[in-house]
Order: sequence, then C-alpha cells, then structure tokens
Amino acid sequence: MRAGKGILALLAALLAASPVLSDYKDSYSRGLEAAKDGDWAAVRQRMQEAIQDNPTAAQRVRLYGQRWEPYVPQFYLGLAAFKQGDCSTALAQWRSSANSGVIASVPNLKAEQDRNAAACDTRVAQQPKPEPPKTEPRTDTGTGTTAPTTPDGGREPPKQPPKTEPPRTEPPKTEPPRTEPPKAPPKPVETPLAQRVPAALLDAFRNYLGGRYAEVSRINPDSFSDARSRSQAYLIRAAARQIQAELDNSAAGLDAARADIRAVRAASPSLVPDPALFSPRFRSLYSATR
Repeated sequence: MRAGKGILALLAALLAASPVLSDYKDSYSRGLEAAKDGDWAAVRQRMQEAIQDNPTAAQRVRLYGQRWEPYVPQFYLGLAAFKQGDCSTALAQWRSSANSGVIASVPNLKAEQDRNAAACDTRVAQQPKPEPPKTEPRTDTGTGTTAPTTPDGGREPPKQPPKTEPPRTEPPKTEPPRTEPPKAPPKPVETPLAQRVPAALLDAFRNYLGGRYAEVSRINPDSFSDARSRSQAYLIRAAARQIQAELDNSAAGLDAARADIRAVRAASPSLVPDPALFSPRFRSLYSATR
C-alpha cells in the first residue's frame, strides 16, 4: 500500500484538529495536478471544494513549503466547465467579481481565459433561437365564446359529451407476503483519526505547514513506539531540514536531511513523499538519497 495515502490521512487529521488551517490549499493543489493530467471532472470537483472553503482569489499564496502559486479557483473551475462543453458555467466563473479582480495580474492565464471566452461567445451566438408558439385562428360563435375552425375555414361541429360506462368491479387482488431482507450487521465504530495519531506528530505537521521549520527539527522520531509514526516523523523532519538548509545555505543541514531520509528508508522502504505535501526539490532529494 502506498504510504502517501497515510500522509494524506495524517494531514486530514491535522486540519481537523487545527481551526487556524484550512484544507482549501490541499484541494487547490490537487486541482492543479488534475488540470495537468487533463482530468477535468476532478478539476471541477477540487476547485468547487477550494471555493467552498475560501472563495477569495489571490495573486500569490503559499501552497506548501516554498511553493507559491496564484490562487484562482474560479478560473480553473471555468476552464474545466469549458473543456466539458459547459459554456454558461465557464463564462459565469470567468466573469465573476472574485476572478476578474485577480486574473488580470496573471497574464498567461488571462490570455487563455480570453481566448476560451471568445470561443464560448461564438458558440452561444450560433445556437438556434426558439420559435414562438403558433396560434390557431378562432371564429366568434355569437354566444360570447369562440369555436375552433377546420382547416378549410368552417366551424367544427360541437363536441358530444363522452359516454360513460358503469364502473367495473374486479375481484380483490391478493399479494404474497413480503419478506424483509436480512439487515447488515452494524459497522464497528472507529476511533477518530486525530486521536489515533500522536500529538507530537500532529504538532510537527502543523509547524511544517506553518513554515516553522526549526520547531519541526526538534521532533525526536525515536520517541515513537510504532514504526509508522517513527518513519513519518523522520520524513517530516527531513523535509523541514532540507528547506531550512537551503534558506541558510548550509551543507551540514542538507547532510542531516539526507540522514533522516536514510532512516525513513530503513524503517519503511515503501514510503513515498506525497506531492500534495512536499515540494519537488525535497522529493528529488529523497529519490537521490540512498
């Protein structure tokens, strides 16, 4: 089983435990990855989740570590709708006030939006307009009411009232007794994830996402009794040490990060840093360290 899923589960617990942090960055990051893969249904879902948590677009936000990106979920939601042929939704998102105030500061995305919006305007203009309903001429009968006419202009004869038949009586139907399907046994109640993850490890992830890398470096992975928590502690400490070493231009800091990576591989050889949490530079260092 890929260990990245365990990291994401841990992040979910962290976000649930900390009201200061929001998962809109995680949804937005996943939406960007889905856009690179052309998975527009996933883009639409992830951007809707991001907008629900934070609808305010921004020219620049930090997604994780030192990765900064424009936060324009309305643009990507409109792009996904455009790729799926839904021009009305695409135009509504692109021309929303939240998107219009920021997208102009991102020239490459603005150019793509303008090009696709023009294509949508052309599609809408080429759609056939509905025809008005046709009305049949009527002739006054002299009694204050109108009577329908026949195709040759004459009046149709008055309609005769429908014939009524005596109600038919049928013998009562009998239905076979119904049998209820067996009920499924109740599912066992699981302990909330935030209670199953050590508090020190949650604090380390909270500090990492908050940019407090020196605090993360103080965690002691060997203090955890289970191998899974210990390997994740080594991983988050290695990522923090790598970023801090690059900020300080410290070769010793990079060596310490590599040592933690080797400890991760020794404790959990299948563990892979998840792209939603760790920067490309750290993942490259992780792959190169043996």
